[in-house]
Amino acid sequence: MSGNSDEPAISSVDELLAAGRHLDAARAASELGDHGRAADLYEKLWDFRSALGAARAAGDLARALRYAIEIDDTLQIHELLTALGETPEGARASLDVLAKMRRHAMAAEIAERIGDISRAIDHYTRAHDEINAARLLEKDGRDREAGRLLERALDLAAVHEKAPLQLALGRILARRGAYPEAARLLQGARDNEALRKEAQRHLVAVLAAMGLRDGARDTLLELRAQDPEIPADLDSYLRAWRDEVTERKVGGRDREIIAGRYRIDRLLGAGASGRVFLATDEVAGRSVAIKMFFAAGARGGAAYERFVREARLASTLRHPSLVEVYDVSVERGFLVMEYLPGGSLQQRLAIPDGSGRLPPVQVRRMVLDIIGGLEAAHHRGVVHRDVKPANIFFDARGTAKLGDFGVAHLVDLGQTQTGGLIGTLAYMSPEQITGAPISIAADLYSVGVTLFEAVTGRLPFLGPDFVAQHLGEPAPAPSTVAADVALGWDPILEGLLVKNPRERTPTLGDLRRQLETLDLGSRSVIGLRPRRDSRPHSIAQLAAEDEVKLRYQFETPLGATPISQLARAVDTVLDRSVVIERFDTSDEATRALERARMLGRAQSPYVQRALGLDWNARSAVFEAPSGASFADAPPQLPGAEVVRLLKRLARAAAAIHEVGGSHGAIGPRTVVLDDGAVPTVMAAGLGPVNEATQADDVAAIIALVAQIAECDPSFDVLVRELADEVGAAVPTYAPPFDGESLYTAADALDIAVLAALGSR
Repeated sequence: MSGNSDEPAISSVDELLAAGRHLDAARAASELGDHGRAADLYEKLWDFRSALGAARAAGDLARALRYAIEIDDTLQIHELLTALGETPEGARASLDVLAKMRRHAMAAEIAERIGDISRAIDHYTRAHDEINAARLLEKDGRDREAGRLLERALDLAAVHEKAPLQLALGRILARRGAYPEAARLLQGARDNEALRKEAQRHLVAVLAAMGLRDGARDTLLELRAQDPEIPADLDSYLRAWRDEVTERKVGGRDREIIAGRYRIDRLLGAGASGRVFLATDEVAGRSVAIKMFFAAGARGGAAYERFVREARLASTLRHPSLVEVYDVSVERGFLVMEYLPGGSLQQRLAIPDGSGRLPPVQVRRMVLDIIGGLEAAHHRGVVHRDVKPANIFFDARGTAKLGDFGVAHLVDLGQTQTGGLIGTLAYMSPEQITGAPISIAADLYSVGVTLFEAVTGRLPFLGPDFVAQHLGEPAPAPSTVAADVALGWDPILEGLLVKNPRERTPTLGDLRRQLETLDLGSRSVIGLRPRRDSRPHSIAQLAAEDEVKLRYQFETPLGATPISQLARAVDTVLDRSVVIERFDTSDEATRALERARMLGRAQSPYVQRALGLDWNARSAVFEAPSGASFADAPPQLPGAEVVRLLKRLARAAAAIHEVGGSHGAIGPRTVVLDDGAVPTVMAAGLGPVNEATQADDVAAIIALVAQIAECDPSFDVLVRELADEVGAAVPTYAPPFDGESLYTAADALDIAVLAALGSR
């Protein structure tokens, strides 16, 4: 083995291999200094410790790391990672090894350290470290993805694992303006002694943002019991908390940054108590408008109350025709909204083209847009009270959006106004001027004044005594003000500008129908104006809609079962698709609601998640699955993948059976498969409840998988078919009778299949 030339040495190693003496050949290669070949030979002998030594001798530290992981030598792993981490190339090589060896937790830390955030998020997620994955998603401006990840993790977490997830998700939902849900999660997190102080720090701010200042003060007292250095005054605490957590200033030529993310670009407008700035949201990467209240000494004054009212109302109202509010801080005095580059209606009417009005087609489109936004507000019990051209904005596509809820209020018919005139006098309804009870009719009047100005180029009442004119003078017909205005506008505006609110156009829906049938030529096709129902009614009735209507919006019908209607909608908090199922009042539907509640308790990644259930509204909200049903897209899978699918469906059934129920409707229409061959057993749209047993669920799963394997729907036949496909021995198993026993049998088959594939 110690020849002087290379050729005899190589020949001797080859001869040892030819003689079947692999261990001697490996040793010979090491003695000759061919450490790379020695490592190869030791690896083939599964002698990873010797292979580790050879790889280190060869200077191949990444390869040595792989062998150290194979034998789980913690000391060697640490030494090798340290050595590799001294250079960027070494760190990336170690990351690749860790990823290949499925050491996801260590891989995530290295990926984060070298700045590969995307890989770090992926590895943290694979390591089931959702807290750190969500932290990086937030850092990357993907709050909603972080929220969805934490929400799913929270559903599957054991009781002792929930608190950190509740804290992380509560903070995200608070930033998204979902304060009640954030408060619930933070209250859960503070039950954990280690997290109590951090949860309470955020809970104080969330309760204050909800207007629950007494609760915020109580929480602050509890917090001070742990840390007496914390300010006792609520407002002082909130200012200090915001400074510490979110606000920073940067020097030099950099522009001011608000709340740690909004970089001020330029001033858009200013008033007596505040200013509106164009800013860049550096987290989300978009332009925003920030309204800032600067009258710091006026807290408790009318201007500050209007700001607080706008902040609280606007953050609860979401509709494509309302200016969207992204972020609110009542304590720090700012409100972040979507930036609308199209300007305001006031600016458009002021364009010096000699007319001061819009083309009729644009006017109709604008008012139809605004109707949708006002309807959303009215159904929440909110009357805007200041509809005017300055508060109507346009996005880049020309869609009109209503903003500035600074004087809006939750009202009821029969409630009398207080505090003097609220609104803008030239557009104000007679009942606002006199202090009479306010209803949605006040907004209809202001829409009428705004519409009149857009159509004719002037106000219906020119002042200067707007009070007397609104109260006592009839509005002129638009066609008498501008000769080229279509006659069809006359009855529409007559109905909107009636002095008596009970006699005005009854609803926004009526106005929409009139506009949709309006002939923009010289003649009107509007019939007699309907009279307003003068019977007592309450806007509070319109406001009594549940959270489904607030959080889940923009519904599209999906179909129906004999007992329910289904719709797809958007979760406006976490930006995902959901399925809403509304059940009728029959006994069959009640049993289906019970089943939906039971399936919602089945915590499995393979069962459609139930996000909410409202017994009073008889509705349930489910996460919308990705992929297609077996019926719509029959899958074509290799044998090993079919076995894996069988195990996952068994896991779904086991979760359902564990809570004491059965699905009863598993079939090609109720199982969805995504692009990664991951199944979701549906909980929505199942129809009437069948009297099914757990054994029936097992039989349904076997029949479904047997269709893919193209064999008889018998478990024995299915096992033989899948084992034969890869040349595996048929394992021993007990006949399955529920989800858990089906999983045990499928797992035995999976082991046999993997063994057969590994021996090839």
